[in-house]
Amino acid sequence: MLGPEHVGRRVAVRIRLADPAPGRRFTDITGELVAAGPEWRVLTAAGTEVTVSPDTVVAARVIPPKPTPFSEIIATERLLSDTWPAIETEPLGGWLLRAAGGFTNRANSVLALTAPEGGTDAAVAAVEAWYAARGLPAKFSMAGPVTRRLDDELAARGWEAELETSVMTKALNVIGAGAVEPGESGNSAVGEGRVVGGTVGGGTFGEGTVEEHAAERGAAAEGTAEEGTAGNGAAAAGAAGLAGRVVLSDAPSAAFLEQTGRGAPEIAERVCGSGPGRAYAEIRRGGELVARGRGAIAGDLMAVTNVATDLRLRRQGLASAILAALEAWGAANGAARAALQVEAVNAPAVAMYGRLGYAERYRYCYRVRT
Repeated sequence: MLGPEHVGRRVAVRIRLADPAPGRRFTDITGELVAAGPEWRVLTAAGTEVTVSPDTVVAARVIPPKPTPFSEIIATERLLSDTWPAIETEPLGGWLLRAAGGFTNRANSVLALTAPEGGTDAAVAAVEAWYAARGLPAKFSMAGPVTRRLDDELAARGWEAELETSVMTKALNVIGAGAVEPGESGNSAVGEGRVVGGTVGGGTFGEGTVEEHAAERGAAAEGTAEEGTAGNGAAAAGAAGLAGRVVLSDAPSAAFLEQTGRGAPEIAERVCGSGPGRAYAEIRRGGELVARGRGAIAGDLMAVTNVATDLRLRRQGLASAILAALEAWGAANGAARAALQVEAVNAPAVAMYGRLGYAERYRYCYRVRT
């Protein structure tokens, strides 16, 4: 049978009809399991949410996800690129060359969603020359099955794959679900996040979305075995039950840029952006930034990036509070879905986002010349 651990998975459920017609005692429901408690709720492909009483279930099983249409992958990749814009771009046939001084993989890689014009050899040579002129390694972003042929060709040429990343999305239907009240300096405060902690100045952060948004490779990702071991643990004592308000603003704070900028906050500020279509969610304790995240809207998509929590304050609901605030903001500003990117090997983070309603749509990786 199905349980909470299957939420977010595609399922097939056969139920017994209460008033069966002659020769029709059962009916089947297929879709995404969105709740599994006293009642199950299944979201069908038609967008209808069906409530199922477990005592009417004859059989239930998890089934493989439907392949994500190429059109969806291509559209999502382009929107994600728009929400994380490189400082310099140049089209090359149907490809887009992107550079930002080496700040993050996505902003310093080729978005290659179509076949190259003039053949692969000539296009790859042009890519290598373009990045070499900027002192950067040539790198391709490979969007799963859409780029399989190019991926095979690059592999045959000795380009190595790295950072396999899951793109997870969630429908946003929470418009009006969260109260928004004015904060200081033009910010907004949304929702509550529980905090257990005292002064956390200088705390080490671990990233929830670990692909290009991890500040350092040594930082623990959300939910890893390192959780609760960083720092001295004293921050988790003596202040249980304190509420932490999530404050939203349309520009990154200095502390946000310091934590995410990888030594280049001025580049991070240009890539992250500000103004309409951007939201920066923060929770502070004792004046210190202890949890944060970023939302950016392009088209119908809100990309969630830079989610992180102080390592000494894990498992206190801070990341969930940050996500909830960004989702409410995104829905209120016209986004129909949220997307985030998680390194595929980070099973705890993938599971955490799955519990929060995110489901994998596809994976991508990078190809880099060895």
